[in-house]
Amino acid sequence: MKVEPQGISQALHIPPNKPALHIKKDTDSSEQLTRELTQLAEDTYHKNQHQEPAPTYHKSMTIVSNHVLTTAEIEEKALLRNSTAMFNLYMPGGEVSQSVERMFSQYDNIMSEIKSKQPELVNKDWAIALNQSGEPEITGKLSHDEKALILETLNANEDFMSAARDFKSGFLAHLKFGSSGWSDYDVNENNFSKVFDLKEMLDHSQGGEEFKKFWNKDFSWLELNNNISAQLKRNAEKIKPLW
Repeated sequence: MKVEPQGISQALHIPPNKPALHIKKDTDSSEQLTRELTQLAEDTYHKNQHQEPAPTYHKSMTIVSNHVLTTAEIEEKALLRNSTAMFNLYMPGGEVSQSVERMFSQYDNIMSEIKSKQPELVNKDWAIALNQSGEPEITGKLSHDEKALILETLNANEDFMSAARDFKSGFLAHLKFGSSGWSDYDVNENNFSKVFDLKEMLDHSQGGEEFKKFWNKDFSWLELNNNISAQLKRNAEKIKPLW
């Protein structure tokens, strides 16, 4: 069968009332993807996301603590130091009691010697203090010569003066490591002579009959502790707590 060229033209002829078919060119797929992801990001993270309130404080903050890091070894040493201090302050075998007992053993000899020179001086009201240099000072309503006599007698007794200085150094050394009790009071090198009267301490360290029978000696560490407590309460200021 022979097909005329004219027939082919008619077959391909598009009627004039039919709109022409136009092939739309696709846009660049990567650009479109970028635009869509950008829009999605804006919708997700800006429009719909819950906004946190602005912080009240913008300045940096430094936190300081007074807590000190510690270890078991440090705590053990502190506990040992405290228990050592408490023993030396209060117990009969401690440094405070032992030093005062040594003074006590010489006290009768000193008073006897003073009495042999000036009998009336023994019954007068006077006190023995120990200054910052560890030297004795006599206070009370006495004449210059009376004070000089007492000082001469005390300084001549080396055992008494050595024990008196040991009492002072031992008491101050252990006081700062103790807990409560005597350690509640402010006693130091500067005010020691104003806090303690050694004569009063020795006059009130005599044990009663029951104590003498049990301990087999005149010196009472219990009476000593009572007198130290009384003098601290009367003459020293309590340390104010830090909290």
